[in-house]
Amino acid sequence: MKGCNLFQGKWVFDPSYPFYLPSKCPFVDPEFDCHGRPDKQYLKYAWKPDACSLPRFNGASFLGKWRGKKIMFVGDSLSLNMWESLVCMIHASVPNSKTTYVRRDPLSFVYFE
Repeated sequence: MKGCNLFQGKWVFDPSYPFYLPSKCPFVDPEFDCHGRPDKQYLKYAWKPDACSLPRFNGASFLGKWRGKKIMFVGDSLSLNMWESLVCMIHASVPNSKTTYVRRDPLSFVYFE
């Protein structure tokens, strides 16, 4: 990806998206589910840089590379939304894996085994 300007590109329709449906992910807070927005076509767009291709997310590979490590998201509701999206993409990639979800204020944890 060296020499690729990730910021120059366009949104392209990709029928294989989304990676997960928010209504089917146990980690999405209802207020982050677009409040029941009826049209779902906006979920089928992906960012495509002009000069290169981005690798497709692979949850199983991600778990393998991050095994034994921790990732922390710090910030506001946007960070929470990104955290929920990441764990939902992983969950959709390995739907039969054992998960432990601990919700505590101010920190929540998800463990994939």
